[in-house]
Amino acid sequence: MKVLVTGASGFVGAFVARDLAASGHDVTGVYRTETRFLTAVARAAPVTLVRSDLGNISGIAGAFDSIVHAAATSPGRGIDARRIVRDNVVATMSLMAAAETWRTQRLIFCSSLSVYGDITSPVVDEMTPIVNPDAYGASKYLCERMLADRASTLPVLALRLPGVLGPGAHRNWLSGVASRLIAGDAVRAYRLDAPFNNAAYVSDISTLIQQALARTWTGFDAVVLGAGGSLTVREAIERLASRLRAVPTIVETPPPKPSFTLSSERAMTVWGYAPLHIGHVIDAYAADVLAWAGAPADVRREAVGD
Repeated sequence: MKVLVTGASGFVGAFVARDLAASGHDVTGVYRTETRFLTAVARAAPVTLVRSDLGNISGIAGAFDSIVHAAATSPGRGIDARRIVRDNVVATMSLMAAAETWRTQRLIFCSSLSVYGDITSPVVDEMTPIVNPDAYGASKYLCERMLADRASTLPVLALRLPGVLGPGAHRNWLSGVASRLIAGDAVRAYRLDAPFNNAAYVSDISTLIQQALARTWTGFDAVVLGAGGSLTVREAIERLASRLRAVPTIVETPPPKPSFTLSSERAMTVWGYAPLHIGHVIDAYAADVLAWAGAPADVRREAVGD
């Protein structure tokens, strides 16, 4: 199968591109910037890499049976709403037009839990109300709606992702906790005894994507992805600290917003998603952190309990 992966220099896109190529697919990865993730793609698998802005995506030679759309611009220093709209919404419009030309048969869209905005429900699933999302969340939701409008000719599966963990993961809560633990800094968190499973391991997401690409479906679907089971917030921090050989200093802070867990029931029953338990996600991620930092193999094995 010929697969186009956008965002091939990003954390999720790079991992998925490598996995698809390793499984025998003919993969083209589109990227904008050189990263450590992109270097890993170039070294590990026969992926055709193309540097291109998605606004010029139609100029890529060939046609693609499937698309995994992982490219996005998320909030950060110097990134305003206008850039988020350009890079996320306008770029997706361009990709949709190219997919029509290529007669693409299916598209998987990496969306985000940010679509929900202000969450007050104790459990988040596909029916959770969308209330006041920020520019990033709104851009992801608008992309979902645009894709849903075209789903009669281009079937779409949208994956509403939480913080994704794996080698090189960054800019989510648990990766920030890992950084503070390694630095010996205090970890500040709220509702320490509340249940927590707001994370997903990147290989579980990649496996789901491969399973979906092997299927034929119609229309549009959006699913919430999270880890299996739950730990308390305190247990999650302490488990990560233990695997990283760190002594945690945990400071409980006043809660700025309600806590919630994620229900992946629809993804599991309809799409075959089989997530690791959150404890095993933390164990695997701790080993990834140590490997990324160049720790010896025996220390990494200890992190996952081998």
